[in-house]
Amino acid sequence: MPQFELQPADQPAVFVRARTSEEALRRHLGDEGGDLALTAAEAGTGWQAVSVDGAEWGRIRPRDRMRFRRD
Repeated sequence: MPQFELQPADQPAVFVRARTSEEALRRHLGDEGGDLALTAAEAGTGWQAVSVDGAEWGRIRPRDRMRFRRD
């Protein structure tokens, strides 16, 4: 299952496993998650800005767990 890195504006980054970025946000936010809005991914970094109910929340990006593996 894919992994996503979530970085809330006022907390340290966390990793969440989910199929989509929206599902990862819903899992992390739980009942607090209202109307989610994501921007397009930044070129090179993959970060997407996240707004919850119109308020700036933080950012999210896909995280490849096998990125640094060397066989």
